[in-house]
This record gives sequence, structure tokens and C-alpha cells, in this order.
Amino acid sequence: MANIFKKWFLGLVGFLILFISVNAGTWHFFTRDILTFDNYYNGGLDRMGYLVGSKHYRNPETTLPRTHLENKQYHGQHIDVLTIGDSFSNVKNNGRDPLYQSWIASLYNLDVLNMQPINANMLQTVIMMVNSGYLDRIKPRFIIIETVERHCILLYYKKVDLKANMPYQDIDEHFRTAQLVSNNPAKSFINTGNFMFLINSILYKYSDNAFFSDVYAMDLNTSLFSVINDRRLLFYKDDLHYLPLASKENVRALNDTLNGVAELLLKKGITLYFMPAADKYNIYTDYIVNNPYPQSTFFELLRPVPKKYTFVDTKAILSQAVKEGEKDIYYVDDTHWSWQASKLIAESMRFTGRI
Repeated sequence: MANIFKKWFLGLVGFLILFISVNAGTWHFFTRDILTFDNYYNGGLDRMGYLVGSKHYRNPETTLPRTHLENKQYHGQHIDVLTIGDSFSNVKNNGRDPLYQSWIASLYNLDVLNMQPINANMLQTVIMMVNSGYLDRIKPRFIIIETVERHCILLYYKKVDLKANMPYQDIDEHFRTAQLVSNNPAKSFINTGNFMFLINSILYKYSDNAFFSDVYAMDLNTSLFSVINDRRLLFYKDDLHYLPLASKENVRALNDTLNGVAELLLKKGITLYFMPAADKYNIYTDYIVNNPYPQSTFFELLRPVPKKYTFVDTKAILSQAVKEGEKDIYYVDDTHWSWQASKLIAESMRFTGRI
């Protein structure tokens, strides 16, 4: 009996030593780097897919002579350009000068204000600002609505309520308090991420998304990123999931919605800019080796329709930069574009200077 107990005890001790050793080794050599932020921004795709070799190390850095204002900083100042958008308009710590708003402010000497949307529908936010009288307080000359490509149809193909309203005080309270919340939870060296890394290291050899991951990893036919795996593209599953929504009918309906809001703003002397942020997959699709997935047609369908707003064609701008050999137009470990992209997009808008 004593011998059996001793064998079980030694077996348990051996298992625990092996378990701790595997976790410690995996953490030290691989997963600590991809699962924690440390002193650099983490885009998330490598973390979500437990993928090594695609980390683009970058620290927040401001080099521009002017920066834009955020909603909490607005206290009645002169404003030329108002921007409302999703994370492409709000991720402030993504390396060097990441936001197009600050590039606009610097390139054109304009006063730019970025505001957090009241809800996911940026157009509805603008309409409520108009009808409540809140927009009369800001009096911008231009409004830029930015929305990531994959969400454009979902948000805007239905007609918006041009009479939608919200009490002025509630809108003011929202803009005074709204902010993005991010965190980097502490992790022990023993965690499920170590196990997922070991599993995904095998599964990604047989499936573009390791069969169940939210992140796709695909080989490229040329070097397009400044990382170890410079010929590997990471992108989020929704880039593929929402492709079927971009039908000719839905794009025309989206355009009609935008034209209606543009007309509403023109009555106040405001020009509407619509800037769909091209999905990462869409920008790099031509360089994927043996790509089995369909291409996006969203921008191709939107370009020819008659518009009463200014269309910022981010696909045309950024695809040309990639074609010319520009690396890191999007960060490989992120769904978002880099400072190079923000600069190119701002340069394309050709605003007039401050008046």
C-alpha cells in the first residue's frame, strides 16, 4: 500500500514539475510577449490568435506641430472640422501620430475636434446634434464620418430618421464624459494562453484560422511588414464575414442615406465627408498566396454612384501605397492602419486652410 501511495505521489509531483516547466518555458520564450503590453502598444491580432513573429513594437509618439481636440477638451473653441467615427478615429496610442485628425490639423492649419459617437450609428449621432441645436454651438465647416468598411452596410443601408432628436443637455453630458476604456489585465505565467499557443501552433498549419480562431493568418507573395514574419498577413474574421452585404442594392441604399444627411448639413453650410476605413483584408487581398476567399466589392460599387457628399476612397489611396512598396500601411498585428496611412489619407482630402 505504501509503495502504491509513493508511486502516486511521485507521479503527481512529476506531473506538477512538468506542468510548471512547460508553462514557464512557453511563457518566457513565447506567450509573455504576445499576451502582455509591457511598454508598447499591442494591436491584438497576434494575441487573439496566439501567434508569434508578428509583433510590431511601437510606443506612443507625437511629432506633429498640431494635434486635434477630443470631446472632453472642447470648451467653445473655434472648430473647422468635426470628426465622428469608430476605433480608427479614436485609438490614440497606436504608435507614432496614429490619428488622421492630427494630420489634418497639422497639414492644413485647421482646428479639428473629434467626438465619440452617441451610439454605433455615426450618422444618427450627427442628426441628433443637428436637431438638438448642439451642432450650432460647434459650427464646423466640415464633418467627417468614419466607419470601418465591414460595418458600413450594416449601419447605413437603412434610411435614418432625419427627425431624430435628443435633449441638448444629454448630448452635452455624453460628450463631456465619453471616453474609450482599455486595460491590460495582469497574467500569471500559468494561464490558458500557453495551452492555446501550443494548440494553435499546430492548427494554423492546417487551417487559415486554426479552425476556430477569430484571426486569419495567410501567406503573402512579398514582404509587406517590418516584422519577423514579414510575409504573413493577419486579419480579423469579420473582414470576410460581412463581404456578402456589399451588394449593388445595399450600396445604393447606403448612398441614398448619406445623400440625405449631406443635404441636411448643406442647409447649415457644412460639407459632409464620408470615409469608410478599408478592411485590412481588402487592402492586401491581391498579395495573398492562393487566396480561396472572395474579394471585396464595396468601394468598387460605391465609387460610381452620384454623391452629395465628399467620398474619401481609402482603398484607392492605401492600395496604391502598398503597390508602390510601402510597408506597414496597416500594422501586421492590428486591424488598424499606421501613421503612414493616416498621413496619406489626410493629404488626399485637400482642405482649404483656416478662415
